[in-house]
Amino acid sequence: MKRLFYITALISVICGCRPANEPAGTIPILTWAGMPSDKAEECFPIAKECGIDWHLGLYGNQQQALHAMDVAAEVGIGVIPGFPEIKDSTESAVAALKDHPALIAYHLKDEPETWDVHWLKALHDKVQSLDSTHPCYINLYPNWAWNEESYADNIELYASEINTQFYSFDQYPVTEDEGVISVRPTWYRNLEEFSAMARRHGKPFWAFAMAKSHHLGPPSPPAFYPVPTLGHLRLQVFSDLLYGAQVIQYFTFGGIYDCKAGKKTPAFDVFRQVNSEIKAYSPVFLGCTVKGVWHTGDLVPSHTRRLKDMPHDKVKSLDVSGQGAVVSLIENKGRTYLAVQNRDCVNEATLEIEFDGRVREFSVEGPVRFDDGSTTLEPGNMKIFILN
Repeated sequence: MKRLFYITALISVICGCRPANEPAGTIPILTWAGMPSDKAEECFPIAKECGIDWHLGLYGNQQQALHAMDVAAEVGIGVIPGFPEIKDSTESAVAALKDHPALIAYHLKDEPETWDVHWLKALHDKVQSLDSTHPCYINLYPNWAWNEESYADNIELYASEINTQFYSFDQYPVTEDEGVISVRPTWYRNLEEFSAMARRHGKPFWAFAMAKSHHLGPPSPPAFYPVPTLGHLRLQVFSDLLYGAQVIQYFTFGGIYDCKAGKKTPAFDVFRQVNSEIKAYSPVFLGCTVKGVWHTGDLVPSHTRRLKDMPHDKVKSLDVSGQGAVVSLIENKGRTYLAVQNRDCVNEATLEIEFDGRVREFSVEGPVRFDDGSTTLEPGNMKIFILN
């Protein structure tokens, strides 16, 4: 039964259908590393409590991976394991894992270079020849780390050469400098180019949000990632969803639970709240088709489209105060949705919107009537309207 859950949940992401045992379907939420194998008994139940579905674990060897997977299976969490034997002893590693009830995918490589494509393709194809049920996971660079001007060409090279069943990339946009929060100017260009590549190839993509506060120094651009607030986290995960991401990933589990100290972090409840919101909004986003994404404001992010005309005939007017908004038109299972997100992760904004006829708002409690006029958008938060 647990194996059926994991496989059907993964198929729901890759193919756009919903798990047979989850009528509404939910966007899977994954934590990336930060959970040692020897802490599995302690950490996996905490992850489950927080609303985490899957964990990508990096392990020193196959034995550690299998131990963590055994614990995860008992808790009801899927695992994407990474360990040296997948590359060094591929046949025996796949044979040991392929029937495990916790297995979601095989982790092959994080942030490969263009010159890694040849050997990664060979490894990917070998793993898939041994196990065609579970896909391979490779996570790609953000645009600022992979030559922003040639980024679209780099990810296209990867997608054209390696036939993975989904694509993944990381970028963490919310940074702090002397108490001032800002959003990386490369963030929305990254979402634009990565989501466009995924659409060209007809496959879903997975995206990240930052969980663990830390300093990032050379050779990367110096940055400090703060402990995420509700607004910081909403900005990241909801922007991911508005562009069509089908799995939300957090780097790392250590930002949710401190395994060394054996206690929840101050941000634990923030993650649990946002995870519950992601699950509530899943009927809108899981398996959706994004028809268009636009931006409003005096200044719009680089390489994005300014909203010049109304996104749908039913929308008569739309204006957002402050820094502006992300506006996404989404279709899913015969429904059309309009999502409007506050692009400011610190300050509230006011949404003024008017429709041609009555519409409903899709809230975390479910659909409710919405009357034209003014409504508040909390930092990083969004409103979703059901247009038909």
